[in-house]
Amino acid sequence: MMKKIMAILMIVLLVGTIGATTVSATGFFSWGNKTSFKELKNKWNEIQEAKQELRDMLEEYGIELPDLTLEQKKVIIRTIFQLRREGANREEIREEIADLLIEFGVDLPDLTSEQRDEIRAKIKTMLEEDYGFVFIELTDEHKVEIKNTIKEMKKSGATREEIKQAIIGLYESYGGVIPDLNDEEKEEIHDWIVNMLETDYGVDLPDLTLEQREAIKDKKNEIRELQKELREMFKNARFFTKFRFLRYVRKNLI
Repeated sequence: MMKKIMAILMIVLLVGTIGATTVSATGFFSWGNKTSFKELKNKWNEIQEAKQELRDMLEEYGIELPDLTLEQKKVIIRTIFQLRREGANREEIREEIADLLIEFGVDLPDLTSEQRDEIRAKIKTMLEEDYGFVFIELTDEHKVEIKNTIKEMKKSGATREEIKQAIIGLYESYGGVIPDLNDEEKEEIHDWIVNMLETDYGVDLPDLTLEQREAIKDKKNEIRELQKELREMFKNARFFTKFRFLRYVRKNLI
């Protein structure tokens, strides 16, 4: 659990490549003429400013970010590029980056795959027994339907909340149940998970309030939306504008 949390933070906060790696792999040879280099540059800088705001927020909340060297950051960047080219999913990228951070001396609990499975099983049992969740095994057909629904809703401009509710509806139509929790119940679940991780696995998680966790989540969602806008702008730029922009991104990536 802690490896996943820290890996997400490192990918978003330290590397700063999510937008760049995505746009560099999408529509590079299309010949649009609507987006200028200045517009791409301004949107990129807006993303960097939002990421800095997230860094400042985490530091204000007492979350200490590791101080990596320039070479270590470059290794992480190259690793993400390589994993994306190989078709790795988010979970695989997170685990790989977490292992790199541990190798670089970052103090992360090196949980085994068996321990991660235990943690997931404990959380699943607690949610089912105490809060009425019903978890089911999705079939390949279910997964395809969910993936296509998300894709189509994003194309139509649906918000993250609208997509979330649609996926919950699909999941429940398959036989699963995801209750609508109030803030008190969310806090109870969070406190139980934190206590379990600290007591059973020695994982020391930051003590954040629900309001702080929501603020972090909102800022990360804002960054994702900005990155989505950048991808669309990139698709509509000329070839040489794209090439010039990617040079600018790689020069300012660290």
